[in-house]
Amino acid sequence: MNCLEFRRRLGSEPACSSEDFVAHRSECAHCAAAHARAEEFESRIRAAFNVAVPANLADRILLAQTTEARHGGRGRRRGFAALVLAAAASIVIAVVAVNRPRSGVPELAAMVVDHLQEHVVGADKTGGPVPKQDVMDAFAARGVSLASVPDGVNYVHKCPAGPYSTVHMVMPERSGPVSVVYVADKRIADQVDFSRDGMRGRQLPLGKGSLVMVASADTDFDAIERVWKSAMGEAVAMSGSRDGVATGFAGPVQQSGSSGAVLAAP
Repeated sequence: MNCLEFRRRLGSEPACSSEDFVAHRSECAHCAAAHARAEEFESRIRAAFNVAVPANLADRILLAQTTEARHGGRGRRRGFAALVLAAAASIVIAVVAVNRPRSGVPELAAMVVDHLQEHVVGADKTGGPVPKQDVMDAFAARGVSLASVPDGVNYVHKCPAGPYSTVHMVMPERSGPVSVVYVADKRIADQVDFSRDGMRGRQLPLGKGSLVMVASADTDFDAIERVWKSAMGEAVAMSGSRDGVATGFAGPVQQSGSSGAVLAAP
């Protein structure tokens, strides 16, 4: 079983215990981390709906039925309203528990990381630099004009990250491949460095959008930030573009340096 097959099985059957599934999880640190996150998510859902049965529930139901019989439609309406309020309260509690943001990871960066976890790219697709015109075209299709293209872009693809559009890229640096994401239709306020599952990340405002970087080390973040600021210049979005669409780009992080290895997000 490879990483892509593992992620598909994990999405449909988080509690899978098949031999090949368990073997791959024990061999691949990134997939093991994804499995741990899936188990945590399932646990949070179970906890959100694990509501204790009220004391004397049977007696309270019988009392409610007796009261309803005595007061007719008025009691029925009140009882229904109470049930609606209780159901609404349970839903709010569950939604808050399940969607509570992870500590230390900004919302936009979390969307990018989640996308990278799903977008697994084979190493055979990142063997060498892609033509710079391909990068220019990908950004132009999103309504963004680049003044230049930095060297060392080994993969480019237009992808979504949550509700935002991105251009998926890989940049192999000295410390290892770096995921670089420019989201042109969402500008954050401040620069934030973060970590998640042993990976390092940074998000910062750039032009009319935001830049997100994710890698196993942050050694090359400053250099990448400089080259992309230079590449995008002062004006990020193309003025007077036909569709006015603004987006960005993103890329996976290398999981293994061996031939035929899978490149995946952290």
